[in-house]
Amino acid sequence: MPPSARHPSLFQSYYERSEQPNLTPLATYLLRLIQLKRTNLCVSADVSTTAELLQLAEDVGDQICVLKTHADIIGDFTDRTARGLMEVARRKKFIIFEDRKFGDIGSALYLTPSNSTAG
Repeated sequence: MPPSARHPSLFQSYYERSEQPNLTPLATYLLRLIQLKRTNLCVSADVSTTAELLQLAEDVGDQICVLKTHADIIGDFTDRTARGLMEVARRKKFIIFEDRKFGDIGSALYLTPSNSTAG
């Protein structure tokens, strides 16, 4: 592909991209967060207990922009879990993305119906 055919956003910083019109507030926030933290890393938290989830968030929170959770496979998920995770996310500056499973592959599908206590 010739350089002239490339999309102009390829030559912009994440912050410059966040200034584009018609972005959603979440997209704007995420692009600015990527620029601020100098990472676009997302970690999938495929764990089965609150303790494991909160420890993972603590361990990787400074290096990520997004933590993808699976509340429906956390056997002891409660409001306390959500509040704890939100506190870590605020402190370490990352977004929580809940990946609710309606059908999936692999271990997530296997764990979803057998371990679910989340609504």
